[in-house]
Amino acid sequence: MLAQSLNTFILALTAALAAAPAETDAELSIRMSGFRNDDGQVLIAVFRGEAGFPGDPSKAWKTAVTRVARGQARVDLAVPAGEYAFAIVHDENGNNKMDTTWVGIPKEGYAASNNAKGRFGPPKYRDAKFTVGADGAIQRIVIQYF
Repeated sequence: MLAQSLNTFILALTAALAAAPAETDAELSIRMSGFRNDDGQVLIAVFRGEAGFPGDPSKAWKTAVTRVARGQARVDLAVPAGEYAFAIVHDENGNNKMDTTWVGIPKEGYAASNNAKGRFGPPKYRDAKFTVGADGAIQRIVIQYF
């Protein structure tokens, strides 16, 4: 009797889970231009909140790496609808980080979502955040250099 009740419970639970709506993904397309050369790689860190943005990729929700071709790069990511911000580094020497001068000025290209720019420092999350809806989103980004 207990085994039959347990089997009935497992079947009901399995049916309920199968009927539950799954979180569907939308496409976030990040299209980048303005690279000064095709060297190295492009590092992208996508954040789902302010924590870590833009300088701590270890706190990113998702990361991606792509290459530059003819001064442009692109990455398409499947993401759930919601609020995001991302940071980009043109890692020209391939050392997996942004190189800076001794006072912290970037030596390599960089950008943020919404083409947000900082004043006397990196851009703020509030300026870089955007929403991906069920239909997805396209961000056209121009890489900046000092």
